[in-house]
Amino acid sequence: MGQGMSRSCEVCFSLGRPRRQRVRRILVAERIVALCEEHAALARAQPPSDVVALRQLFPEETGQRSLVPQRAPLDRRVFPARPEGRRRGLGRRAEDA
Repeated sequence: MGQGMSRSCEVCFSLGRPRRQRVRRILVAERIVALCEEHAALARAQPPSDVVALRQLFPEETGQRSLVPQRAPLDRRVFPARPEGRRRGLGRRAEDA
């Protein structure tokens, strides 16, 4: 997806639908999934135990593939913060030669 901070629903994105306003982030096993209200409600109604079960909730109308991608971009919020804090940019300062 690679859309920076702004994400769209992973299912809607697969369907080629325009981005919806509100996206919920749902933690399923080790993965955070971005879903719109409609698709998040489906996931809450039948809570998936893992990513495989989540992918089975959203199949294509025709075919055997899932509308939820198998891999997602790394979402660092699943992992604890770095003890040393954020990395600093190595940009130049006015006093640097």
